[in-house]
Amino acid sequence: MNINPELIKQFMKLSDDFEQDIRKDERQKVREQLLARIAAETDPQRRGVGQRGPDKRAFRPNSSLARVYRCLSSRKHGVNIKTLSRESGLTISAVRNSINRLRASGYSIRCDRVGYQRPKYRLAS
Repeated sequence: MNINPELIKQFMKLSDDFEQDIRKDERQKVREQLLARIAAETDPQRRGVGQRGPDKRAFRPNSSLARVYRCLSSRKHGVNIKTLSRESGLTISAVRNSINRLRASGYSIRCDRVGYQRPKYRLAS
């Protein structure tokens, strides 16, 4: 069986072209899926549905989390837990629980300790 070498070269080029087009289509599909996932994670209408994206969910007005967050965000420097308790109107244990829930929600809250002073909490930017 004698096959023309030019015909074999053309067949191989055609095969390579098919493979490139198929890979291009696959890359396009993966790209579209990734963009759709990113759009779903950052869409404010879909917050709380499925996995959480980079956006944080808003607090209910006057909830304990909102009050503690408001106290922490209104200050540049750290605040001790008694001050947070007094300003938010919550007990010290409720403030601790709120801080832990804020941390679990993705907020970065630092706890600075200096010597024997009470630890001071503040939002890390």
